[in-house]
Parts: sequence; C-alpha cells; structure tokens
Amino acid sequence: MSFHSPIIFMMALAIFIKELKSKSMKILLKLIIISTLLLSACSKKMVEADAMTNSALSQSELLGQWKFKSYSDGKAPAFDVTLEIKEEAGKYALNGRSSVNFYFISPKIDESKKTILVEVVGSTKIAGTLEANQFEMAYYENLRSVERYELKEKNTLIFHISKPTKETMYFERK
Repeated sequence: MSFHSPIIFMMALAIFIKELKSKSMKILLKLIIISTLLLSACSKKMVEADAMTNSALSQSELLGQWKFKSYSDGKAPAFDVTLEIKEEAGKYALNGRSSVNFYFISPKIDESKKTILVEVVGSTKIAGTLEANQFEMAYYENLRSVERYELKEKNTLIFHISKPTKETMYFERK
C-alpha cells in the first residue's frame, strides 16, 4: 500500500463520521481509528528490531550440528550424543539426542562475553539401560552447569562447566 492510500482512506472516514447522526457512534469510530493507528505504528517498530536481531543471530558461528566427543579426560563416550544449535524466532535453541532421549534447551547466550545460561533441560521420556540413563543424567546436569564456551578453529566447541567441579565438554562440528 502506498503512502497516499492511508491518507485517502482517512479522508473518506472523516466524511463518513460527519454523516453519522449519533454522537456516541462518532466518538466510538474516532477511538477505533486512533487505536488502530497507534497499534500499527508500534508493531512496525517491533518488526524492524526483530529483523535486526535475526540477521545478527543467523550469522553466528555457533549455529550448526555438533557431536559430543569427550569430557576433559579425553575418553570418548560410549554413546552417540549430538547437539544442534539453531535460531528459532530470534533466539538460540539447542536440541539433540543424548544416550537415550531427545533433549531441548532455550539457553541465554551472550556471544560478546561467550557465556551460556541453561536453566532447564527438557527431554523425551524413553526408558533406557541403567548405564545409558546414568550417562544421560550426568550429561544433562553438566549442560545445566555450563558457564562459558569457546570455539577453536570453528570446528571444536568447548563448554566450560563451573560446578560441581571444573569440567570441560568437547563437541566437534558434524
């Protein structure tokens, strides 16, 4: 719609309002028009801000599919564990497959400080072996304890865990 179309529309509404006989109908119609104009102005600014956030996020080097390789001891896990970092609705989303279940996380990531905050790890509820379930619980707990991250040569993602002990998780880009 061009710039002039709303002006012509508003002029037509003004003529229509003059023709109305009821004073309460005139007031109601004016309130509707003013509310519509105010709301449309606000939503336009929000869309522009979201577009800027999405474009910066979509260029992040974190995005992609990763495979869990080991903890700091270098020992490879007995299970095939994956992590995918993607952008959903202008925010980071982490998901993947652990030793038994699929998991999903809505983290707070600050790329300028290279920090990650994971408050909750959601997952499916598939039953597994005792060993697989124990590995998975430890993996989820470590994800909840990630404090910061680093990227090495764009192909190695390292999560630094602060509690309960200092630990490191290594992921390799798939």
